This record gives sequence, C-alpha cells and structure tokens, in this order.
Amino acid sequence: MKVKVGLIGTGWFTKHHLHILSQLEEVEVVGFVGSSKEKAEKLAADNPGTKGFGSLEEMIANDRPDAVYICVPPMSHGHYEKLLIEENIPFLIEKPLGTDLAVVREINELVERKNHLTSVGYHFRYSDVVEKWKRYNEKVKTGMVTAGWMGSMPSVYWWRDQSLSGGQFNEQTTHLVDLIRFIYGEVNSVYAQEARNVKAKTDASITVADVGSFTVTMENGIIVQIANTSILPDGTGDVGIKAFTDKGILTWQMQSFEVAGAEKKEWFKAKNNPYLEESKAFIHAVRSDDRKGIMSPYQDAYQSFKVAMAAQKSIREGKVIGLNDLE
Repeated sequence: MKVKVGLIGTGWFTKHHLHILSQLEEVEVVGFVGSSKEKAEKLAADNPGTKGFGSLEEMIANDRPDAVYICVPPMSHGHYEKLLIEENIPFLIEKPLGTDLAVVREINELVERKNHLTSVGYHFRYSDVVEKWKRYNEKVKTGMVTAGWMGSMPSVYWWRDQSLSGGQFNEQTTHLVDLIRFIYGEVNSVYAQEARNVKAKTDASITVADVGSFTVTMENGIIVQIANTSILPDGTGDVGIKAFTDKGILTWQMQSFEVAGAEKKEWFKAKNNPYLEESKAFIHAVRSDDRKGIMSPYQDAYQSFKVAMAAQKSIREGKVIGLNDLE
C-alpha cells in the first residue's frame, strides 16, 4: 500500500517537496490545499491524478491522506496543525513554526499529549557533512561559535512584513540556530539588536529589520554570536557557522564542512540530498511508526522557535532574555 500524501500550499516549497516525493515509489500524492481553490486546482492540473481543494476539511472528507506536508507562510500556522492532530494525521511542517508563541506552544502541547507523529523542515540536520561535524565535535573543546545568514531580501510580500514573517531571524536564520542546538545543546539566553537603516528607509512596506546581531549563551557555557542581513543584492550572500576550538576551526557551509587545524586542513563536500533523506525518514515513520530516523520532531523544533521569540522579546525590552522567561 502506498502512503497517500496531501500538501498544503501552492508555492515554491510545495513544488520542491512534490519533486522530492516523486522520487519515492511508496508515495502517492493525492491533492493540494491552497489559499484559494483556484490555486489548488491549477497545481493539480499540472500533476495528473491529483485534486485541488479549497480547505483541509474538504481534502480530508473527499480523499483522506495518510500524511500531510504543510508548506505555508509563517503567519498561516495554527488551524492546519490542530485539525491534523484532531484527525490523527501525521504531518511534516516547514519552518518556522509560526509567528505567535501562544499558538505554537498550544500546538506543541497537543503534539506531546497525543504523541502525534511530526517532522519539521530543519533539513540541514540530515546532511552527511553535519553528521561529520557532529562526530568531529566530540573530539574537541569548543569555546565560541559565530554564524551568519547574509543575503538578499526575498520578493514575496509576507517576508518583508514583520507581523507576517516574524523577521529574518525567525524565517531564515532559524536554520543556523537549529544546527547550533543540534551540535552544541540547548540555549540558555539571548541578547538581540536590530537596525533599519537601509531598505526600510526607502520602502515603507518593509517592516523587517535590515540587520541583526544576536548573542546566544548556551547552557554549557559556549558563547554564540549570530548575525543576519537581507540588504545584499541578489546573487550575493554568505551563510555559514564557525566553531573555534582547542584543535582548530570547524566551518560549516550549506554544501561543505572544513576542519582547519594547526598542521592540516580537511575539506568535505556534501554528497547526499538532505531534503530527500528528510522525506524518507518521515514516510518510513508514517508506514511503520518507527520514528528514530526523524531528526526534528515538533517538540524539538519548538526549542529553536523559542530562541527567535526570545530574540524578539530582547529587542522589545533591551535586555538579555532567558529561554525560561518565555514560559
């Protein structure tokens, strides 16, 4: 029996996951839910054998899926997750988990209470070079980590609106936060600063910050300095993480990992597709309830989301915010 999968959303990420799922013989995509039925039906027309629906309720009533991929903008989270939990339908959700701490906290509590099967799209965890990084980290003592997500501003309207996206740290830089948690453990506190001196002064519709600087203290004492910006021109950018250790510098980038020691330098190129590995693990769990391969269940991703919420609170209040201060 094939796993019947439905997808919520009709944008780039839905199409990307659709391409990934087409590589899994055990999957049958049954349909799409869009912000309008017209959008969903248009995507279905491009994918024979699928249907477009105007709501998740309509999809469940007419062609109940075994699992659902939620690929919607940050401000659209809440209803879909609650309904899928109520219907006992597993879901894979793209990050970030949302923009509202109270809503995401409620969903996290429901997931925990019902032991609901979930996966969150922190796909870098599935990269083979991240696994190599994790192994190297066991051999060294780390004092400090620096990270940056420096790029251009996505063109979609909601990304530029702080109230809809939660800002760059919530929407993009969360990938770096999550990897740092994956390697170095939980976050104790955050101190954040942001500035609006470039794009926001020339376009009133832009309410996200141009730049941000975030000092994150881990529970184990490691100090992490994270920076992000979205003011660069299209086609330029720099995304990565550096760890400064007693054995040298460890550097992660999206497609590589480097170890620079006193006597030699090693460089490793990523060989696998982390998006594919992510879906393989999720679909396997749906079929078997064996969840060991899922590297980012909702409860874990909630901790990464809380770091972004602590950063926002720090900016509002101008002080260090402990993660426990959010509860």
